[in-house]
Amino acid sequence: MSPSLRRRAVIDPAALAGAVETAFSAEADLDYWGAIRYAEAAGQVVESIAALVRQGEPAKAAPLFERAAELLAVAQEKADDTAGCLEDLQRRLRDGLDEARAFGDSPA
Repeated sequence: MSPSLRRRAVIDPAALAGAVETAFSAEADLDYWGAIRYAEAAGQVVESIAALVRQGEPAKAAPLFERAAELLAVAQEKADDTAGCLEDLQRRLRDGLDEARAFGDSPA
């Protein structure tokens, strides 16, 4: 089967909300490598939220971007982000939120 004909997986917003809480919550301080691992894992969740926008559900994606940004801000306060990966992740969240809002405002 052609890759273009494969069906895309449908994103479940409720399951994704749980993934945001899990991936973006940091119980302890993050050292240099911990911040990098956090950003890698959380980045996968950001991609899933972006897929929700592409799936045509920007109104469901926007609050997920917002919640992820809130949790990330808390994690950043106790992290060594010398590599800049958490700041980059925060930028990706802001860009995703802007995109979700733009799609939400466009006529169907």
